[in-house]
This record gives sequence, structure tokens and C-alpha cells, in this order.
Amino acid sequence: MNNSTTETNATKADVKSNVIPLKSDEHVLDEASEWLVKLDNGLDESETKALKVWLATPLHRDTFLEMVALWDKMSVLNELADIVPHAPESSAHHSRSGAVTWKRPLAIAASFLMVGFLSYQGLNLFSSPDQTPPISQVASYSLQASTKAGEHKSISLEDGSTLWLNTNSQVNIAFTDTSRVIQLVKGELHIEVAKDKSRPLNVLAAGKAIQAVGTAFNVQYHRGDLELVVTEGVVEVASYTLNKANGKTIINPIITPQATPLTLVEGEKSLLSLPNSAIETVSREDITNDLSWREGKIVFRGESLIDVIEEVSRYTDKTVVLGDSALANMQVAGLFNTNDVDALIAALADNLQISTDYSNDTIVLRPR
Repeated sequence: MNNSTTETNATKADVKSNVIPLKSDEHVLDEASEWLVKLDNGLDESETKALKVWLATPLHRDTFLEMVALWDKMSVLNELADIVPHAPESSAHHSRSGAVTWKRPLAIAASFLMVGFLSYQGLNLFSSPDQTPPISQVASYSLQASTKAGEHKSISLEDGSTLWLNTNSQVNIAFTDTSRVIQLVKGELHIEVAKDKSRPLNVLAAGKAIQAVGTAFNVQYHRGDLELVVTEGVVEVASYTLNKANGKTIINPIITPQATPLTLVEGEKSLLSLPNSAIETVSREDITNDLSWREGKIVFRGESLIDVIEEVSRYTDKTVVLGDSALANMQVAGLFNTNDVDALIAALADNLQISTDYSNDTIVLRPR
């Protein structure tokens, strides 16, 4: 039995048993390189359809985009073009079917030079017709950060911005060459945005995108409520969806302006989680007090005890409750440390003549 017959029988056996051999990553890389070279030569209708089918496989798409990212960062393209300006005969080999296949080094080098033709040909390979094709697919800077109950921290970001996280907060960060995105999963953040008009910064939370170029603002996302306070400059609020082309990551989200445009300037705040978000004016003193958490402080200026308990609960793993509704409207004033809730509760007890009962992870406040 010759080799051809052996191969044919093996192929039939695979089909009959529904066994499909998996391709190695190196093989996929070769295929991605070949597709980039074909793009340079121009694709006909059947090849375009074939490429779309090939890109539907996550491994294929990810490999292809990695090569695009490599091209974006290369600084020696001209040198590569001089080294391998054309495909010499020795750089290709024939497969059993007779098709010419580029060897990997040449194919990769060629792919660096051909990626630019993607936008030229206008191929809609990564998104549906109602989506805007992503400008950049790979994050040049990414970070995940969080704080525990009672903890706060400041973070210097890659672009020169400064980010503060309040108690029990979590963010995901991804910067590309064209965008800066921070997803507030929960909690509260304050950010002083470094100016970069070529890369607007978006804070994403609860379906809203809060965009700024160079400004400062505070965002709190707690128990379904999303509050924005602008402390410097101007910000715009829009809606967003994650871009399917990027695997539903936060990279290059699709930003959609709201039916009624919402713009806030310094000294304004809005509860964005409401259907019709109203804008309120906030005094400089109120803003200063609201941001005192960045120094580990919390300020009360006559708030009701029920509101104080709601705020204090953010800074502890314990549950604080009122054992008597008669205490709800008692007023509280003072400066407290956010990392010592027990001391805060003790101060309330001494000044308001109330008792505190500790039971497991619960603190119950009652009249004396």
C-alpha cells in the first residue's frame, strides 16, 4: 500500500469517527501570516468569506490580533522591508496539494508590512455592520485594583493620572494607543485625569460612560446607585456597550451618546442611576468633606443617624443597625477615622447617649 493510500484511509477513518486533529499554535500563526500576505495581494469575494470564517475561531482571531499589535509597536519596519523585500524562491515550499506556503519567518516579516492594508481595503472582519470597528485591539497598559472594607489607596497610572480608591472598591483598567478605560465594578473612586486629547478617558459603571480629557471627578457605585461629582473641569455622560470584537473586554467600548446629552462642570453632581438624571450644585466645602476619605477621614455635619449608619456600614464588614426607630433622626457631627469603625461607634454612644450591643458580626444601637 503506497503512502497516498495510507493517508486517504487515515483521513476517512478520522471523518468516520468524527475525530478532528487540533492545530498547533505555530500552525495557526503560519495561517495568520498567510492571510496577512493575501490581504496585501487583494482578496476576492470567496477569499473574504473564507477569512471571516477563519476569524470566527477565537484562537485564530486572537493570534491575528496579536500580530497586528506587534506591527503597531515595531520601529524597524523599514529595516525588515530591506532585509526581506520580496519572497525568494528558497523561502517557500510546496505542500502535497501543490499550494505554495510561506515559511514562518518570512510570513511574519511580511505580515508586519501588510497590516496597514486592512483599513485600506475596508474589510468588515471584526464587527457587525452596526458596530464601529475597534481602533486598537490590545491594551498597552492594564491593571486590576481593589480595596478591602475600611481601606483606601492611591494609584499612579501609566498616563500620569492619579486614581484613589475608597473602601471596598474594585476597578479594571485598560489603556490603548487611542483610549483610556477604567471600569468601576463596585465602590468609589476619585481620579485626576492627565490631559491627553488623543486618548479620552472613560469611567464605566452601571451602563454609563463618564468621559473626560483632563479633569477631576468622583464616582460612587454602591447598592445600585451611581453618583457623579465633578471637582474640576467638564465631563460628559453617555451609555456604552462592550465591543464583541474584543471578546467583551473593556478595551475600546462602544460609546453611545444619550438621547438627552448630559454634561457636568466643576461643582456639579448627578445621580446617574435615575431614569432622568438631574444636576445639582455642590458647594466647595461639601466637596472637600465628601473627598476627605482620601485622607482616611469621614466628616458628618448634622446628618441623621440613619444616614450616618448607612455611610459607616461601607467601612466595615460588620452590620450596623438601629434597634429603635426613635434614633433615626438624631443628628451627628464630627470627624472620624474610616479605618476604626469601632471607635466611631463608641463616640456615637458617648455623645448620643445610646448603647451598643455586639453580636457576632452585628452592631445594634439602642437608646439607653
